[in-house]
Amino acid sequence: MKKFLIQIFGFSLVMFLLFSAMTFITDSGMHKSEFGNLKEWNEIFEKKINADIIIQGSSRAWVQFDTYIIDSVFNTNSYNMGIDGSPFDVQYVRYKSYIENNKYPKVILQNVDWDLMDKNTPVFQKYQFLPFLGNHYFKEQLLKNNIIPFSDCYLPFLKYSGQPKALEVGFSEFFGIQHYKSLKHKGYAGSDENWNGNNFENRKKGGKFYWKKDPKLEKMFIDFVLDCKSKNIKVVLVFAPVYFELADLMVNFNELKLFYKDYAQKYNLVFLDYSLIPLSDNKEHFINATHLNKRGSEIFTTQLANELKDKNIVEVVAKK
Repeated sequence: MKKFLIQIFGFSLVMFLLFSAMTFITDSGMHKSEFGNLKEWNEIFEKKINADIIIQGSSRAWVQFDTYIIDSVFNTNSYNMGIDGSPFDVQYVRYKSYIENNKYPKVILQNVDWDLMDKNTPVFQKYQFLPFLGNHYFKEQLLKNNIIPFSDCYLPFLKYSGQPKALEVGFSEFFGIQHYKSLKHKGYAGSDENWNGNNFENRKKGGKFYWKKDPKLEKMFIDFVLDCKSKNIKVVLVFAPVYFELADLMVNFNELKLFYKDYAQKYNLVFLDYSLIPLSDNKEHFINATHLNKRGSEIFTTQLANELKDKNIVEVVAKK
């Protein structure tokens, strides 16, 4: 019996060390990688950003708010922290991580829409959080907001279960087999794709839909606004363009916009509604009903930046 227990202990120890080594390799490799959202997370934790103007939102932020144009108009350093498929709980964790590791921005351009306060289950692209769980503050924020389970934080290698792409990226980067290069510029990447309406046609077949909000995410959003005020960070709410037929499909589209307008008034914020500007009528400016292509993003960002400047909503801040 004693021999058997020793064998079991020995086997368990070997497996623990093996899984720990594999976790170390995967984590280390992903710290070197620019795959997906990893470049932005790495730059946040390496304290490399320190921007004066930050853009927040989901993919509707990172493909539509052109940092080249914003930098040019304001002669400053902007950074787009838009993150794929992520409602405000994930965006808030990214904001908190940024604030913890970089200087406070002067302005945050927060994209607002129907998905901002509609929680995703399960979390989208979970891989991006995993290599940074050694950061205690980040880990606690993820657990606090139920973005990852407790087991991912404390059991070796379990966090990469069901994440084959993360293993591929991590091992490839660690052993120098392949480097995954990001195409984003300060978090922004305009798309050269043309209109593809397949998903929108499927959505139309499902009939009209309602915008809804999660009370927990709404409270989190209020906490974010109050935190920014306490740090003297100006928050500008921006409703980026959509293809006009999407607005017709959403039953309470006007109610959605009124919700953010009321928030702006209540908390003394600026709300800029670009949801249905003239380019919204033309498919040539979109890759789908919710995302502008590069041409559309340049038109939109130029209009946004000029309004922010002309109305003195955002001051020109010379680079230091």
